Amino acid sequence: MSTAAQGTRRFLGNLATPLRGLLRTTEMIMFLAVIILVTVSTLINPRFIGVDNLHSVSRDIALLGIAGIGEGFAILVAGIDLSVGSMIGLGGVLVAYFIVSQGLPIWVGMLLTLLIGLGVGVIHGLFVTKLKMHGFLITLVTMGVARGASLVITKGWPIIDLPRSYNVIAQGYVANIPIPVIIFVAILAVTLFLLRFTYIGRQIYAAGGNMEAARLSGVNVDARIILCYVIAALCSSLVGMIQAGRLTIGHPGAGEGYELLAITACIVGGLSFFGGEGSVLGIAVGASMIGVLQNAMIMLKVSPYWHRIVIGLVLLSAIVFDYVRRRRRG
Repeated sequence: MSTAAQGTRRFLGNLATPLRGLLRTTEMIMFLAVIILVTVSTLINPRFIGVDNLHSVSRDIALLGIAGIGEGFAILVAGIDLSVGSMIGLGGVLVAYFIVSQGLPIWVGMLLTLLIGLGVGVIHGLFVTKLKMHGFLITLVTMGVARGASLVITKGWPIIDLPRSYNVIAQGYVANIPIPVIIFVAILAVTLFLLRFTYIGRQIYAAGGNMEAARLSGVNVDARIILCYVIAALCSSLVGMIQAGRLTIGHPGAGEGYELLAITACIVGGLSFFGGEGSVLGIAVGASMIGVLQNAMIMLKVSPYWHRIVIGLVLLSAIVFDYVRRRRRG
């Protein structure tokens, strides 16, 4: 074999190795699954790739992606946030209450809503770090309290008449791209940079992988856990505000069941319930799969009663895959 041929073969071999590794990642596997799902849905119902439907499904993916990123931070430190859906409902009610009922400027209402979400996240983090309570328990409490607070504020009735200038946050476009998608991409970029290229991100992974080892290495584990729960609560509050603009009302029942969708997006995207593993890109792919799957079921006229069953089975499959993968690693 000639020297040139050997060099070419060596080059192709070196190129194939990272490609094979990429194709084996959870993110790439799920991305290919999304492509297949989109293709099949389009073949069955060509309206699936219509402009209006693509705008609708992209908004769904964006909202789920933002909520999933927040949930993902809690999962990365071996915790969980069950209050996602209730915090979404509360976020929408609060921003509508401040803007409509109290007559505050839009930016003030949004800022106050985010500050309340930040406070809830700090409370979650303090309970987990100082009282050694698992995130499951404290966020379970918040799940009920936040939903109840939404009902108390609204007395069970939606807050209507949100101004059109506010609704643009959910219904507007920039260069024919829905604004929620732009917000999602911006959050995705920031969190990707935080986790992959900063000391804080590496410390979050270290804290989630082995908290005692991280402490012995000088990582302020408590601060990182609190930060993760704050990000989770802020993301849920933001989704609630966008959802209110999309519905044009602050509805106390908004966000119901979103915790299941957010957790599923994270686990499908490659995060592990044991913490310290996964990426926000995986969460984005997982959110895309869930959004496309839900939209496909709607387009194919599958009964809504089956939707949660299907999502639950998808979550079960992802959990089983995670356990099998960890057992193979020993």
